[in-house]
Amino acid sequence: MEKRQKNGSRRSGRSQRSRKIGRPIPVLYHAYVLISVLAMRLRGVRISFDRSGLAGITGPALLVCPHISMKDHVIVAYSLFPKRPTFVLSEHFIFKPFLGWPLKKLARVITKKMFCADAGTILNILRAKKEDNIIVLFPEGRLNAAAHSQPVTEGSAALVKKLGVDVYTVAGSGSALVYPKWGERPRKGEITVTTARLASADEISGMSERDISEMLDRAIYHDDEKACLGKSYKCRDTSRGLDGILYKCPVCNKEFSLYAGGCEMGCTECGFKTRLGYDYLFESGPIKSVNGWFYWQKESLDMNEVLEDDVTLGAVGKKGVMDFNAGSGHIVMTRERTVLDGELFGSRLHYELATPRIGGTPYTPMREFDIYCDKRLIYITPQDRRRIMKYVHMVDRTADELRGS
Repeated sequence: MEKRQKNGSRRSGRSQRSRKIGRPIPVLYHAYVLISVLAMRLRGVRISFDRSGLAGITGPALLVCPHISMKDHVIVAYSLFPKRPTFVLSEHFIFKPFLGWPLKKLARVITKKMFCADAGTILNILRAKKEDNIIVLFPEGRLNAAAHSQPVTEGSAALVKKLGVDVYTVAGSGSALVYPKWGERPRKGEITVTTARLASADEISGMSERDISEMLDRAIYHDDEKACLGKSYKCRDTSRGLDGILYKCPVCNKEFSLYAGGCEMGCTECGFKTRLGYDYLFESGPIKSVNGWFYWQKESLDMNEVLEDDVTLGAVGKKGVMDFNAGSGHIVMTRERTVLDGELFGSRLHYELATPRIGGTPYTPMREFDIYCDKRLIYITPQDRRRIMKYVHMVDRTADELRGS
């Protein structure tokens, strides 16, 4: 019996080591990319591509790209077309109904946990390199609600160094303005796609991790509002949904008194009102842009405040799908610690985390923010969903302080 177990273990180990990543299924992948780009154009999105920075690209290679919008994967895929890259995606997508299986079996993506160590992801990326794949990585780790990039996640430079392959980047200026994370509908406007080769494999071998980190920071940094200054992004209601990410009045400093809709943004407390134009600029008021307002409220957050809410909890069920109503609980967050108590699927849970070590919280405005507890993905929804952004800002501020930025 013991001998059979040992042999079985060895066979399992060999199977695990020999498992291949592969590449997306050609016909299905190419059809998806072409149809997606066509759909964007039919909706009034003008897309121009400069592919010169990808000239001669072959695998193994790595693309490190800013995460600007939910269409980044389409933009990168069409920039490389007809090549079929290997995308590294958050495991969030795998837990969505009807999406997980096609992503894993047809698109052949590599999944990753966000803001926590994930040895399995590194192993799969190294496998993809051995298969001469072109690997696409979004090293910020999540999509921002503002049209602005975020810091590169810890360990990205070490991964680039370990891979030791040619490194490229692709950015679609305007995509965050066409597809704002907080907006309900896309806008009509222009996306300009640029590409660049950042470093060759030989150059990477001679660079320190610090040099690579600085290279990544320069490549990932992106402010879509500045990149597209003066351009128009038209829709019926420019401000609808904006009160899902902006919660503090810049005139009276009252929180959760803002309303948005009909192209207007206003405060019920002091009566302040302004309009948001097609250029993403406000017609009046002390703050002129969405990005400016977003980062002003982040920096003005009282870091001595205690955030506390009764919450609904979501988690992955037995069928491998995210259940948004898996339980309930209570969260308390300070700049030092985060404590989550409650129950999931009928079982008691208690987590205590150092807030700065959370690193970042993926989130969907007016829906939930996400935290990994012992590498288990937990969706957290306060009763007042407008409060989501305060938790996001608290975690980001403490992470910034830990990095010294």
